[in-house]
Amino acid sequence: MVQFFKVKKPSAPAKAPLDIHILELNGHGMGVARHQGKPLFVAGVLPGEQVRVQLTTQTSRYATATLQKVLSASPDRVKPFCAHINDCGGCNLQQLPSKGQRRLKQKAVLSLFSRHGIDDLPAIEWLYGAEQGYRRAARLAIRRQGKGVALGFRQPQSHDLAEIAHCGVLTPLLSELIAPLRQLLNRLRAVKQLGHLELYHAAEGVALLLRHKGALPAADLDILLTFAQQRNLALFLQDDAGRRPLHVPFPLYYQLDNLKLAFTPGDFIQIHDELNSRMVQQAINWLAPEPGTPVLDLFCGIGNFSLPLAAAGHPVTGVEGVMEMVEQARGNAEDNQLAQARFYRADLAADFTQEPWAREGFSQVLLDPGRAGAEQVMPYLVALAPERLLYVSCNPVTLARDSEVLLAGGYRLSRLGLIDMFPHTPHCEAMALFELT
Repeated sequence: MVQFFKVKKPSAPAKAPLDIHILELNGHGMGVARHQGKPLFVAGVLPGEQVRVQLTTQTSRYATATLQKVLSASPDRVKPFCAHINDCGGCNLQQLPSKGQRRLKQKAVLSLFSRHGIDDLPAIEWLYGAEQGYRRAARLAIRRQGKGVALGFRQPQSHDLAEIAHCGVLTPLLSELIAPLRQLLNRLRAVKQLGHLELYHAAEGVALLLRHKGALPAADLDILLTFAQQRNLALFLQDDAGRRPLHVPFPLYYQLDNLKLAFTPGDFIQIHDELNSRMVQQAINWLAPEPGTPVLDLFCGIGNFSLPLAAAGHPVTGVEGVMEMVEQARGNAEDNQLAQARFYRADLAADFTQEPWAREGFSQVLLDPGRAGAEQVMPYLVALAPERLLYVSCNPVTLARDSEVLLAGGYRLSRLGLIDMFPHTPHCEAMALFELT
């Protein structure tokens, strides 16, 4: 019998490593070099270093590479504290000292404002705190791997999973749970139905939220419940039908001075406990409402800013788009006996100026939107014309964009602060105070 076959083409030889000189770090913390007339990006390097890299991507506009060896190290280089730095996509600035990280973030933020024609800025004021063991909330990815389950974080610039044994920025209680949780997940039958796992370090213990598809078998539920009981963990499950508690042995809340803010896993909370407290206090100090002055808090969540403002003696109206968060905030006000804090649900992308609460008029406004910012809210805020407006931002990109609208609407930017909520990453939060001229 005659066999027909195609001759396989020889595979392309692997390209030889390149020795390159790092010119600078960009706003994402990536090293920038030049190769064949275009920018080459590589992680884990510092300006001035000579490094050996392996090309991974080449396009007509740029190239990327992975670091193989540092040939000539920067005098600023420090040893990373985490063994997973080359695999995990999280803390990619560990080789840069803290002051250098903040200089990089400040430069990036100033550049963002400059792109919107805003160069006359007040001096940057910084808030920073613990750099390891600070993170009280995290999401771990779950991925089938062979016959088992891998648990960890995403790899750099990838959807692939970096399986980790510990995490230096998580609080110790959360980090110590990673290995037992991996063992737990590998005992479950419904591996295909697992989504991801969320961890929360609350005031009285640790809570878990396991997201999954469809109903879990009774045997898996028994395994999960036993694990939670043995370790005194609060455990919640969530599927398309909603979120439900499986075991809650203690109340879930975090502390802000003498206030207790209850939350449910899945709610947004600030991940850095220490910096959240200092950020809230700074917000009150900067806004500086006169005693008894009403304050409007937009995107109020569960009351992170509203309740401390109310506790300081100010009538507060908190507004949020998600009814579950509004109800949580109302419950927190009641639990903390803060009757002067009222909460409403409203679509803040629509004109809210005719809402009964908005027609009361406010000379002081605080807003803390999500990463998308408050672009659709800006025209209505300008129409509301508060004397002082404090914008807390988890994304300086959208803060710079929205600032342009406020400045055009008759405001001046009187104070600007950066909050190093995510040490060892290029991300930071910001706070800006605008005053009507």
